[in-house]
Amino acid sequence: MKKHILFLLFFTTTIFSYGNNDKYRLILTDDPSTTITIAWNQSSGTSPTVHYGTTDFGTDFLMYPNTQTEDRAIIYRGMDNRFVRLTNLAPDTNHYFVIQDSEGTSSRFWFKTAPNDLSRLSFIAGGDSRNNQEPRRNANLLVSKLKPSAVIFGGDMTDDDTDLEWRNWMDDWQMTTAADGRMFPIVPARGNHESPDVIFNLFDTPTNDSYYAVTFGNDLIRVYTLNSEISVSGNQLNWLENDLDSQNNVLWKMAQYHKPMSPHTASKAEGTSMYNAWAQLFYDKAVRLVIDCDSHMVKTTWPIQPFSGENNDEGFIQNDLNGTVYAGEGCWGAPLRVNNDDKNWTRNSGSFNQFKLIFVSDSEIEMRSINVDNAFSVGEVSNTDPFTLPANLDVWNPSEGAVVTILPSGIIDSPEIAFTNGTALNTDEGSNLLLEVNVIDTGNGIDFVDFYVDGILTETDDTAPFEFTNSYEEGSFCVEATATDFSSQTGVTKIYLNVGAFISSNSLPVADGHDDVEETETGVISFTSSDLEMVFDNSDYVTNVANGFQKIGYRFKNLDIPSGAVIEDAYIQFRSDETNNAAAVFNIFAEANGNALPFEDDDINNVSGRPRVSGFVNWAPAPWPSVGLVGPEQQTPNLKDLLQEVIDGDSWEQGNSAVFMLEGTGVSLTNPNARRVAESYEGNSTNPPTLVYTYTFGEILAVDDVSIAAGVKLFPNPFQTTFSIQLPLNFEENTSLEIFDVKGTRIYETPLLNTNSGTQRITSNITTNGVYFVVIRSEFGNVIETIKLLKE
Repeated sequence: MKKHILFLLFFTTTIFSYGNNDKYRLILTDDPSTTITIAWNQSSGTSPTVHYGTTDFGTDFLMYPNTQTEDRAIIYRGMDNRFVRLTNLAPDTNHYFVIQDSEGTSSRFWFKTAPNDLSRLSFIAGGDSRNNQEPRRNANLLVSKLKPSAVIFGGDMTDDDTDLEWRNWMDDWQMTTAADGRMFPIVPARGNHESPDVIFNLFDTPTNDSYYAVTFGNDLIRVYTLNSEISVSGNQLNWLENDLDSQNNVLWKMAQYHKPMSPHTASKAEGTSMYNAWAQLFYDKAVRLVIDCDSHMVKTTWPIQPFSGENNDEGFIQNDLNGTVYAGEGCWGAPLRVNNDDKNWTRNSGSFNQFKLIFVSDSEIEMRSINVDNAFSVGEVSNTDPFTLPANLDVWNPSEGAVVTILPSGIIDSPEIAFTNGTALNTDEGSNLLLEVNVIDTGNGIDFVDFYVDGILTETDDTAPFEFTNSYEEGSFCVEATATDFSSQTGVTKIYLNVGAFISSNSLPVADGHDDVEETETGVISFTSSDLEMVFDNSDYVTNVANGFQKIGYRFKNLDIPSGAVIEDAYIQFRSDETNNAAAVFNIFAEANGNALPFEDDDINNVSGRPRVSGFVNWAPAPWPSVGLVGPEQQTPNLKDLLQEVIDGDSWEQGNSAVFMLEGTGVSLTNPNARRVAESYEGNSTNPPTLVYTYTFGEILAVDDVSIAAGVKLFPNPFQTTFSIQLPLNFEENTSLEIFDVKGTRIYETPLLNTNSGTQRITSNITTNGVYFVVIRSEFGNVIETIKLLKE
């Protein structure tokens, strides 16, 4: 214990003895062999200047051959932050510096630039240092002892993002400086506990969106820092795709971001939007290691790849040859959570304060999970050899071993296939229908092709030509083919198959938090709100500025509606999130785009600025008297005309996306309660806005709203318990009656009897009020009539 006290006294004396500047940090956002950013808090004094060179002159600032004044200054989070960006440094070299100002000179610090060859490198990666100061300081102290080339930090530095917490965090960060004054640079990412500009203002990232990439060595490894707190598609995705495409010479690619795609604690929601945007791209472009945070527990996975076929677990399967290893999930100092959501591709999981120690060479990546609790008893590596583990370092040694080793993949092209019929096929014949795929790229030689019908594995073909014969009833089907080559890489294609004339319904919820958004009065797009204020929002807890009268956007993906279909019914179902009884009036629009693009956070007016179809629907909703309501009062009026105009456009294809927009009318600052507040995906992923629609396809008579279709009558309609159907006396024999709900599920079936009056009473099993569809079929199964039926 005395040794610990003596160390802290020495540390605080050497680091905190000068009042003119403090809270030092080194930052890497560019070439680590030739550049670095020195940052500090200028607590007093003027005209600070960094004096530096490759020879150690202690605190004699006049002896250093190079000087540079600040490149940027900003007062932020209770600190006067100064940044000096050094360039044209010598690679793999010690650089010594002091900060001199009108009141004196700082301690002498030093850092070592990264090599510009394929020399082995050491990294520390983790995040979530939040509010438990003891483990945070332990982890910081271990940085000074393990001496990495960089600290890759995945966000959530503080708990509440306050001035006091950030000053304390910066003070604790000084423990990462070694006793000889050596400092180690940070590569920072934004977490969900950081406001939008804090990483930019405290760590001088290239932009305030704080996504960027740094290449270490002579193309040894490129580290991608991504931002999971803004749109993961749009500009960020475009940048990532373009950069990955341009880095074919890099041996290793690694990514860090805050929120995981598949958290290993059950209390955390799935990162669907990140999975959709990044997972396949990581696999295709050989990103072999990903570090995430946020969940406050420990995990490493086997190498995995995204896969939608059978036996996937949360969209992944194991691929030891070419997969991506995902590791995390935080624990630098945040409250620990239980590891209670393992997958079949999880290597190991646990719950303790930790970070990852990563060694990278041209032949392999080695990764260890380090328990930080015994930091004061751990030895120290030398400045020239960070790879020999120090005494007492607590390396986690779970069932699958202490070291995760990643070997080069030797990535080759994935197989590529396409159905010979294109992306959609309309046919009246559903028996023994043959579908064949063309092989565009064999990858490493196609081993087999799996064929799925509506997500169910139906057939596997391992002999070219790869084809699939199956019989289908009337309706719409999604047939997917997945080609797997001999190196276990996959390529996927799909076709929509529309058989005969039919009626179909679907219930399509918003798929992730980036598809239900709020646009403020100033045109700024928000993705992260826990509810949707339709439309007045008088609070923004990040900026303390009211959002005002918002425009709300809803994007629904993968609509299974064929071109040429007739929309019979369409509405958006909400779940109430607040009690709202004041009269409110809205207008609902649809985007005039046959495949609506994702919303963008960096594009002003990205809801209101989209082109619109010709009409709109006015909605004056009934009161929402309580929270958690999902019923007719929380449904929009019929949007079928808007959706019809969307799918009638030239660019519409089955499986495309559609956007609806809601704006307020008749609201004012004197009546701000004239609104409705609904659950968002971020607030309740099980009850987000949901598009419910019904359509007919093929030569089928349109659904009759007045219960009369070509001589067939239903009465009473609406009905309560029973209803009658009257057929023309000359109606064909051996017909049957089926009843479907709005999701397309058949819930009742009976033969129709020949009677003298042509009338038959139907006692169905329908108990829930709502809209249903009666379908009359011939003895050969052909649809004769379709009639809307209301239950009340």
